[in-house]
Amino acid sequence: MVKLRKRAHEMIDNISEKKIAQVVDYLEFLRVKEEVEATNEIMSDSELVKAIQKGISQMNSEDLVRMEN
Repeated sequence: MVKLRKRAHEMIDNISEKKIAQVVDYLEFLRVKEEVEATNEIMSDSELVKAIQKGISQMNSEDLVRMEN
């Protein structure tokens, strides 16, 4: 993985100024795509969604347990 990142950095360093905006746009697209995929994965786990909803409900009703350090 480190070798690929190093290679990517070297390639970016050698891209012309005209093309760097396109590279950045594509990298942003990939970042957002990865975030959407992660969100979809979480949302497809019904037990996790139930636990999140329960936690939100507890926060809204202030039904929380304080943890002491």
